[in-house]
Amino acid sequence: MAEKKKAGAVALGQTEQPAASPGAEAPEVFTIEKLRSEKNVKRAVFAGVCAAEGWKPGKTVTEKEFLEAVEKFTSAPMSGAAKKEAGK
Repeated sequence: MAEKKKAGAVALGQTEQPAASPGAEAPEVFTIEKLRSEKNVKRAVFAGVCAAEGWKPGKTVTEKEFLEAVEKFTSAPMSGAAKKEAGK
């Protein structure tokens, strides 16, 4: 019979980290919903970030990835057009 992986006690909003080689520190990942509440990102901005990035509920990312995605979304032009480079 196939063996089932036993679920350990994992904190809500965090995922279990895969075993890495000794000395290699794996980045800590959180659910996007937990990061939204911790970083006080408004619902409309969060919905836009999720749509732009193609994220579904329960997606896990690092804090850095989340903050970069929020910055990218909030700094984008409202028209959706790509910014023209200076001098062209």
